[in-house]
Amino acid sequence: MAVERLIKYGRPHAAIRCIYTGGRKKLPLDSPQAVRALLAAVNSSESEHTKDAYHIIEVIKALQDAPGVNSDDLFRIEWAYLSLLDQHRDAYPKFLEQRLASDPDFFCGVIRMVFRSKNEERPTEEPTEQQKKTATNAYRLLDQWRTPPGSQNDGTYKGAVLADWLERVKAACTESGHLEVALTMVGHVLIHTPPDPDGLWIHHSAAEALNAKDAGDMQGGFSNALVNSRGVHGFTAGREERELADKYRVRAGEVESRGYHRLANTLRELATSYERDAERESTREPFDD
Repeated sequence: MAVERLIKYGRPHAAIRCIYTGGRKKLPLDSPQAVRALLAAVNSSESEHTKDAYHIIEVIKALQDAPGVNSDDLFRIEWAYLSLLDQHRDAYPKFLEQRLASDPDFFCGVIRMVFRSKNEERPTEEPTEQQKKTATNAYRLLDQWRTPPGSQNDGTYKGAVLADWLERVKAACTESGHLEVALTMVGHVLIHTPPDPDGLWIHHSAAEALNAKDAGDMQGGFSNALVNSRGVHGFTAGREERELADKYRVRAGEVESRGYHRLANTLRELATSYERDAERESTREPFDD
């Protein structure tokens, strides 16, 4: 009852802290109650999200794992708190990512929220604050996306699902004028594709998609995402760069031996780039700009 009173009297953040405390005490989660508190807190003047970020994230994670939670409620909650759900906080928008991976229409809709169609002229009117906020949220979702199409809820991966999803995306985004940018974003997420059961470091379905004749934008997104996945790194006089160059040359050889020659070329270009970086790093002082 205490939680319900806090929600009723305009203190949803306090309610969230109570729900979090109950979880710490191993009390069963009241999912509808948690949903009400989280949604009430979105527009509450009680305090900012960031003040109670930890408690909010933990309650959302509990909801994500709870059985029977309404999918529309999870959608609204993850969308509202997307700025808090990132890998640095050991959280991610589980439902939104899975929907991107399973629903090509949703993915194409998110693309259209962020990027202007090449078929349209530049708009003369400035976007509203709500449109800017929506676009920012949509871009954050795409930028942080780690669940590749083909991923199943039970943890398995189905290449046929990726192939079907990709064909539907190509058709829709060709019509809307968003094909190139959509394929670039697909390339980004495919770095998270699991290894193939036969031992290849990337699932054959993803390798096949990246190896296609029309996959140049996807290959570019894939290569850029591999570079960005390195994250923050220190000065090693070129040692790490040489290791990465060796890694991607080996991977290029492995996919080429399976017939994925275009993908192999993309990886070799990346290896060559790291070799140039290694040469440059080996000749500079640690504190040079």
